[in-house]
Amino acid sequence: MRLTLKTFQLLSALAFLNLAIAQSDSIKHIQNTPKKVKNVILMIGDGTGLAQWSAAQATIPQKLQVFSLAQYLGLSMTSSSNDYITDSGAGATAFSIGQKTYNGAIGVTKDTHPEFTLSERLHVKGKATGLVSTCGLTHATPASFYAHQPSRKLDKQIANDFYGGFIDVAIGGGLKFFDTAKLRESGHKVYVGHSNLDQINDNHFVSFYDTNEHPPKFLNGRGDFERKASMAAIRNLNQNKNGFFLMIEGSQIDWGGHENDSNYVISEVMDFDSTIAEVINWAKIDGETLVIITADHETGGLSLIGYDKKNNKPAMHFSTGHHSGIPVPVFAYGPGSELFAGVYENTEIHDKILQLLQMSKKD
Repeated sequence: MRLTLKTFQLLSALAFLNLAIAQSDSIKHIQNTPKKVKNVILMIGDGTGLAQWSAAQATIPQKLQVFSLAQYLGLSMTSSSNDYITDSGAGATAFSIGQKTYNGAIGVTKDTHPEFTLSERLHVKGKATGLVSTCGLTHATPASFYAHQPSRKLDKQIANDFYGGFIDVAIGGGLKFFDTAKLRESGHKVYVGHSNLDQINDNHFVSFYDTNEHPPKFLNGRGDFERKASMAAIRNLNQNKNGFFLMIEGSQIDWGGHENDSNYVISEVMDFDSTIAEVINWAKIDGETLVIITADHETGGLSLIGYDKKNNKPAMHFSTGHHSGIPVPVFAYGPGSELFAGVYENTEIHDKILQLLQMSKKD
């Protein structure tokens, strides 16, 4: 059969179309095939909205690590059950139990009923669990992953919930609220001082930055504590053959927002970003780790209204000393990260984690 140019072009077009359909079907198949997730690292930049990320980005010529390394981006809606503006208790509890609750709640529903946290669910299933924070371990965000209290202000009662043993590794501040004898009774070694994090080799320990309630600001000499603490937690949790769940909080971004202090905010965001780089680079090598980076809410109602060339930073305007209702970004890297694209309520972050671990709320 002799082909005319027109026939040849038509057949070529049909062949290209068939190939495109085949590739599309293949992509759909890949997207619908569950990807294996062994470890989950949830990183919470407390109070960090897109303006906070953008302010930090404007101070350096290269891309922030989170912008370079994340594979998918979504938006989380942050309202609590009783207010358009959430606090960290309700915001972190939404991630932890998968339900909206009232401001100030720690690991309880809007009716004050205790509900299993992600840490508890996954610990029972055989995974190691951990917390890293640049504030005290009884503070609202870390507390929401192990405690069940009607108010975030109940530090002693929150600490008492820790002795239940559902957290294997914890690094942060707040020693004064804990009974070290009870920590040891619950199977944890106790370390005080942040200089030995690289040497710790134990899958059950609590390490306090020092004897104060909170670690200092990054600008006041905290150094690379958050990065070292995160990697120490990962190294030790990874001893568990069943995998691990780790929550890492960049706590003081929020405090800079409350103080309307632009230098405080930017320095804390940059510290958090350097920790993100270390964590994702570890996850790249591991291949079975999902990393989620988000916030419980935005703090300060920050807007960027110009650029201060003299000080090499944007002109930052805070509209409030409290939180705002602005949706916050969700960055994701690793197997299953595509699930975190889109716009959704903060409770869905909890649900998506369980889905990727092939679990349900009934488990």
